[in-house]
Amino acid sequence: MLVVDPWHWLDANGDLPTDNLRLRRQMLRIARFIEYGGPLKKLECRETLMECRKRPCGKPCTGLMWVAKTERDEIQAFCRVCGNDEAAVHNWHETEWANGMMEAVPINFDGTDNDRDPAPPSSGPPQSSTAN
Repeated sequence: MLVVDPWHWLDANGDLPTDNLRLRRQMLRIARFIEYGGPLKKLECRETLMECRKRPCGKPCTGLMWVAKTERDEIQAFCRVCGNDEAAVHNWHETEWANGMMEAVPINFDGTDNDRDPAPPSSGPPQSSTAN
């Protein structure tokens, strides 16, 4: 089982790494565990939509990962199908994923309200036409 302190993999600002793509992929998986498990109460668990990575007997496991909040307030990720205990995440409380998914924001295709991706999408919403 991987025991992770996400701050060892994030940059000084708490952002995902950009210079090491393998580490970035690993940290994104841990961030998803935090996002699913952070809002749980101690000793609660839930199924995620994240696939198990194990390959028992050389075949992909068909299970989905579960997350549980332990009594020690760690997030444990495991598969109930193959028994894979993938990760135990500690020191996750101050990450940006700790409270679960971000709140919904209104769609604004000019990007003025979105500080993460100010560029508008290449194809915006259909333009309505009015007959004069």
